[in-house]
Amino acid sequence: MILKVRHAMKPNPQVVDCETTVTEAACRMIQAGQDTVIVVDGDTIRGTVDLKNLVRYTYTQGFRPHQTPIGEITNCDIILARPNTSLEDCLTIMTELKQSTLPVVDGKLVGSINIHDLLKTQPQTKPHAIMPEIPNP
Repeated sequence: MILKVRHAMKPNPQVVDCETTVTEAACRMIQAGQDTVIVVDGDTIRGTVDLKNLVRYTYTQGFRPHQTPIGEITNCDIILARPNTSLEDCLTIMTELKQSTLPVVDGKLVGSINIHDLLKTQPQTKPHAIMPEIPNP
């Protein structure tokens, strides 16, 4: 069976409006335990912001996170996944574009998938399969 995005995605992803301040968006990310937030303008997906970008902008001289809308630092150059996208294709997209989270759409936003979600679907390797047990002398 070929695993698809729908098998690994998280429904109801963390979403913030593009006019939300950077500070408020960061607080929501932390409260939700997410490392990426999807930025929307109404029903339109504008892009994503991850913790790495938040930190980078926060330490830029003159940046005011309490006043700056999250839409101003949003990565708008993103790819959207569909529930029927294979996990293999999803992984290829993520690694080639260095995008750790993809919004999942099926006519509308239905979820998100990140690299950790993909890794959880991989068969678990048992430690003894890697290194055989060595009997005690």
